[in-house]
Amino acid sequence: MSNPDFLEFGSKLTNLEKTRNFNVFGDYSLDPFRKLVDSYGWRTRKKERLRISVVGTNGKGSVSHFLAGSFSNLGYKTGLYTSPHLFDPKERIRLSPNFDPVNEEDLKEISNTLFTQSTAEELSFLSWFEWFTLASFVLFEKKDIAVQVYEAGLGGRLDATKLADPDILVVCAIGEDHKAVLGNTKEAILREKLGIITERTKIVFALEPETSLLKILKEFCSEKNLELYLYPSLPEGRSYLDHNQEYVKFIVHKLEEIISKNEVGIEKTESIVTEPLPRPPGRLEIISNSPMIVFDPAHNPDAIRVTIASLSSTFPGKRFSILAGFLPDKEGESMAEKLLDYTKNQKSNLYFLHSNEFKLPEGYGSYSIPLEKLSEILKPSKQEEGILVLGSFRLYSYIKT
Repeated sequence: MSNPDFLEFGSKLTNLEKTRNFNVFGDYSLDPFRKLVDSYGWRTRKKERLRISVVGTNGKGSVSHFLAGSFSNLGYKTGLYTSPHLFDPKERIRLSPNFDPVNEEDLKEISNTLFTQSTAEELSFLSWFEWFTLASFVLFEKKDIAVQVYEAGLGGRLDATKLADPDILVVCAIGEDHKAVLGNTKEAILREKLGIITERTKIVFALEPETSLLKILKEFCSEKNLELYLYPSLPEGRSYLDHNQEYVKFIVHKLEEIISKNEVGIEKTESIVTEPLPRPPGRLEIISNSPMIVFDPAHNPDAIRVTIASLSSTFPGKRFSILAGFLPDKEGESMAEKLLDYTKNQKSNLYFLHSNEFKLPEGYGSYSIPLEKLSEILKPSKQEEGILVLGSFRLYSYIKT
């Protein structure tokens, strides 16, 4: 009898990204997941690795992609685990050198390992996110991946990726999102994200935050005896993608120095590549040129502000209308206010999707469009302006056809 299909089994597990019922975190513990993983040695390093955890409210996806690409270019076998996905859940697990989504053959290998050593009954308590995180642990070790980059999902202290036992922590921009779970202030959110470190963690890299957060960061690293390296935060008027790429260059340079001193015993096994890093998918991505449609997943007030500020440097001279779709648990009104200010200044159009999936910000009924009218908004036009689509990763599948 063949083992269960990886994706089919996963589809039956609790998926908080779909239900948005994050209240379950009030009683959540990593202990059952840890006990399962450790009972079979599924996160055990077969040899020395460099495992990097990336946390933050905004920018962690692009930083994770840039980190993986940079280490791959240097000749290290590299694995990348990110979330959420844009089209296909297989996008969450990628391997160098091309970082294509994990293929069916590898998923079968993962299933064979998991269901040969354990049973479907043992695995059925896992969440969908834990299931994919477990798959990344198993595959990266099977493929002898030297550098493993794990983007945290929600928070850090209770995130399944914490079980990677990161050697390095990379902190991106901290903003207010998922406040019901992570805390009502940036200070509380930062503490929650720093909770991803374990006894293996030795170094923290961070974009230099505001004063109150910097104090917490320095005190935390001092108490835990962690080396802290700071990089300047995003300057006004610069593309966040360009800045995140420079941040990654800084991180990789420091880590290469450490590796060269034999403080981390990983080896280069692939060819060194000098090509520029590709832009991460779905981040200020040009979906179409006629009309010009740009997608970005910005879905909290700080991310909205940064994305809008990035437009002028990324697309100089281009005027944009905006199409937004916000999930019900997001602070739609505060984001809508920023978008309205931008479009009024640009004298362009603003649209908010309204459906069972996307919630209309209160007081913005005159800007509402139903999902079935989306194609009309995105159809070719003689106008010079582009259309920026943002608000949720889920929108990507609606516009990328």
